[in-house]
Amino acid sequence: MLDKNTNQRIVVRLHEENGPYIVVSDATDAQALQHLFDARYFVLYWIDTPDELRDQGGCRVFFGNGASVAKVQAILDEIE
Repeated sequence: MLDKNTNQRIVVRLHEENGPYIVVSDATDAQALQHLFDARYFVLYWIDTPDELRDQGGCRVFFGNGASVAKVQAILDEIE
């Protein structure tokens, strides 16, 4: 999946305490991902909205320490 604001591939990162996460800089992308994670992929996640992403409607999506970086990335790579 490409981030609409940056035109960059969304890549899963690893947070020391919270495990795999992604950064989405666009509100439309964030809403679409939440819908897909809930309705199609049944992925557990939680949202954090840091100040630097708030104005654009972006967020960080955390998947927890039990999530597989490779599996989350594979899901993202399926999404156009």
